[in-house]
Amino acid sequence: MQELVAFIITSAKETGMNSSLPKYLHKICGQAMLSYTIEASLKAGSDKLVVLLGRDSELIKAVLPEESIQIQSNEESDNSIFIRNLQDVLAKNKKGTVLILPGEYPAICAGTIKSAFEYHLEKNNHVTVITNTEGSLTDICLINTELLLTEVFDFKEENHFESLSIKNIIKKLYAKGLKVSGYKASSSEELLKVDDRNQLSEAERIILNRIIKKHMDNGVTFHLPETCMIHNKVVIGKDTIIHPGTQLEGNTVIGENCHIGPYSRIENSVVKDGVNFMNSVMIESQIGSNTKVGPFAYIRPGSSIGENVKIGDFVEIKNSNIGNNSKVPHLSYIGDADIGKYVNIGCGAVVVNYDGKKKTRSMVGDNAFVGCNVNLVSPVVINDYAYIAAGSTITDEVPEYSLAIARNRQTIIADWVKRKGLDKK
Repeated sequence: MQELVAFIITSAKETGMNSSLPKYLHKICGQAMLSYTIEASLKAGSDKLVVLLGRDSELIKAVLPEESIQIQSNEESDNSIFIRNLQDVLAKNKKGTVLILPGEYPAICAGTIKSAFEYHLEKNNHVTVITNTEGSLTDICLINTELLLTEVFDFKEENHFESLSIKNIIKKLYAKGLKVSGYKASSSEELLKVDDRNQLSEAERIILNRIIKKHMDNGVTFHLPETCMIHNKVVIGKDTIIHPGTQLEGNTVIGENCHIGPYSRIENSVVKDGVNFMNSVMIESQIGSNTKVGPFAYIRPGSSIGENVKIGDFVEIKNSNIGNNSKVPHLSYIGDADIGKYVNIGCGAVVVNYDGKKKTRSMVGDNAFVGCNVNLVSPVVINDYAYIAAGSTITDEVPEYSLAIARNRQTIIADWVKRKGLDKK
């Protein structure tokens, strides 16, 4: 088959975005709009990816694949240099085909591009324009490489991006009697052109529906999927149930047989099999198999939660490791700490990890018991099988099998309330 070179155009003037950010970089399901156009062209079989850069090129370059060929053209650049750069890219295979694909078509499918390319070759077309189901033209076309260089581009043209507009190409070539044909996409929604935030939202709805359908086809259940946000790179194992209001972001990986949500957010994290994650948030962390989290827990970056662990309501974990079979049931803060296996952390326990200048770590050994309302003042070590009495503030190491009590003895002053006049009688 002929070589297919994709020209991704990022030159369109801003229209309705009303933003300081280039429209190509606005996010759809967690990644730049432009990245969907690039992925579609590569999956369709493009042998080369050429990105034609206009304004804001430095910002756009940051999201481009390393293997892409970048050609700059703007008001200040030399048009002849622009043409020569294109000639250099296409010189090795002038008998190939160029896919002209503007970056504002994020919903275009790789299958549509591939089918259009096959149709282009089969019909021996000079130009094939992708159309919607009603036959209306889009700005996406396939054109023979040699024709592009000899008939479309003109050294005298002031704006080469304008030369690449479909209307100009058809006008020039149709007048010469060359074979110009259309290829109908199977669905018009994939040909949505994004020029404002309303269209951006519509494109996100289209792509999100595809993402969720893909996971459903792979054995994942969604309850009220229209309330969920699942990013494009997320992986979900079969027989997992995603409850309403769930957001799975970035490169998150969810195992099999999990319950995620309702109303939970997980970003760039790993969740192993059999986890129940309810009404909670986790960022850049990981959870072992068969662990229960929530409701209303917050697992902050750098945390590793083991297997068969319970992280209960209103618990915050930050940059900490929780060993297998341990419990932090409720109302606790564990920050910069290493908690062993089979540890019980009582209600209201706090790792005091910050002294106003620096943060330090504490360690709790296996099978230790930390009572309610305990303060562990970092850095401190609680060794295996040690017990900490409720209400204690611990500043020194606690040996194995020891009981640590750090609180004043109870004092009772008789009739103190009456003498202070606080009895409200």
